[in-house]
Amino acid sequence: MTTFSLKAYAASAISFLALKEHSKGQVVYVDIDPDIILSEGGQAAELDLDQNGTIDFWFHNNSFTFYSSSFSSYRLMQNILVGPEIEANFIAGETGEYGTAYGGVYPRYYPFALESGAFINAELNFYNYDLQVMGLASFWSIGGTFGGFHANWFGIFVDETIDKFIGIKFLLENDSLCFGWIRCDVKDNGRTLIIKDYSYETTPEYPIIAGDTLHYVEGIDSIPSEPVYVYSFNETLYVNLQDS
Repeated sequence: MTTFSLKAYAASAISFLALKEHSKGQVVYVDIDPDIILSEGGQAAELDLDQNGTIDFWFHNNSFTFYSSSFSSYRLMQNILVGPEIEANFIAGETGEYGTAYGGVYPRYYPFALESGAFINAELNFYNYDLQVMGLASFWSIGGTFGGFHANWFGIFVDETIDKFIGIKFLLENDSLCFGWIRCDVKDNGRTLIIKDYSYETTPEYPIIAGDTLHYVEGIDSIPSEPVYVYSFNETLYVNLQDS
C-alpha cells in the first residue's frame, strides 16, 4: 500500500486571514501543492490539518474481490473512503442502509459533496464513523458490468465530482471543535481521488463557507460592484465603498 502524508508537503502555503468582528475569528487556509492524487487501489493519504503531529482525517482508494454466494460468482468492489482518525472529528453527510446475503441490515455513511458557497455549521448532520463512502462501485463479475450504488461523489447517479467540498468538524490542539472544508475531485469512473486544499475556522463552532478563506461576517449578503475596502482598527470592522 502506498501512503501519502501531508507532512511531505512542507511548501504548502498557509494564510492566516482575520477580521476583527464577532469573536476575533481567524481562518487557516492550506493549498496542497502538488495535489495529493490517489489513482490506484491500495493508495492512502493522511491529513494533519493543524500540523500538531496528530492525523485528523485519512483517505483510501480501495479495491478488492469477493465471492458472492447470492450470485455464485466472484465480484469486484471499488470505493473511495474517508474517515476521521480520532473520535472527536466528524464529517458532514447522510446515512443509508444495505443488507447482506446472510441477513441483517447495516448503516452506510455518505459524505456530502458540498457546492462552493455552502454553509458549514451546526445545522448539517455530522458523523464520526470511520468508514465513510465517497464513491462506490460493484461489478457483477470480474470484468463485468458496473452495478453501482448511491454515493454523493461517485455512484450510480453521479459520474464524477469536480471541485466539491467535504464539510468537517474537528478538534484543534486547544480542545475546541471547529468547522472546515476539504476540496476534492472524484473522477475516472470513481477510481481517482484528488485532494487539493483545505481551510478551517479557528473560532469554536463558528460557521465557515465552503471554498472561502475568510472569516464569515454575518449580515453581509451581497458584494457591490464598486471597489470595496475592508479593514479593522481598535476592535472595529470598517467597510469603505469607493466613490465612482
